Amino acid sequence: MKNVSLYNHFIVLIMVCISLSSCEDVIQADLDTGEAKLLVDAEILWQKGTDGAVQTIKISRMTAYYNPETPKVSGALVNISNSSGTQFAFEETAPGIYTCTSFVPALNETYTLHVAADGQVYTATETLMPVAEIDHTDQISNGGFSGDETEVSIYFNDPANITNYYLSSFITPVLPYTEYDLNGDELSDGNAIKSDFSHEDLKPGDALQITVRGISYQFYNYMNLILSAADSDPFSTPPANIKGNILNQDNNGSPALGYFRLCETDYIEYVVE
Repeated sequence: MKNVSLYNHFIVLIMVCISLSSCEDVIQADLDTGEAKLLVDAEILWQKGTDGAVQTIKISRMTAYYNPETPKVSGALVNISNSSGTQFAFEETAPGIYTCTSFVPALNETYTLHVAADGQVYTATETLMPVAEIDHTDQISNGGFSGDETEVSIYFNDPANITNYYLSSFITPVLPYTEYDLNGDELSDGNAIKSDFSHEDLKPGDALQITVRGISYQFYNYMNLILSAADSDPFSTPPANIKGNILNQDNNGSPALGYFRLCETDYIEYVVE
């Protein structure tokens, strides 16, 4: 299943907004180039019904705004350890792509990410969170804010008396980026939770790749900031300045961008009727 970086998602939003509001003349601002911070895309996904052994971490570097290529970081040392000290090594299989084929996921287990790159060591610790199984789907033709869009919804039954947070993603042919939807169970504990996507250009035969993740409260807050920034003024503070959990072990060093997260997931492919 294809996945899209949250940072790429935000950049696409900026470019779309600019293109919709621009005049005929193109103005390219002379922007300062900031620090080329490390960007670690470390999402461990354990799809229900699989062993979760194959996992991938991507490491790149921030670059100038107008640079179409994201610099990949090669030669890093990457591993994840669990609470008992077992280490899972990630080997570089392509520039900036690090893969493990023997990862052992366990629900509610605590894992620590270790990344050594450019003489710096970065670490992050998170817990692998469970997720409720997708129960059923629904489609209506009068959905969306204006009531004239095709809307596809998934429903999952939240476990009672347990605090849970969810992140759903929708990959569709009508958008160049992944759409995300956050949910918590503060007001719906033990009940069905709905997550949906709507768009006026959805048509019969379009396939939606839908994934729901169980996430931690900390990652829920992080994603809430990311999505709030992406949905606001495109010229406001970008999500790149939102602090993640990947810390530089050098007290004087800069933290890496990104968030180390581990999620049990459920996935379906829905074809619009």
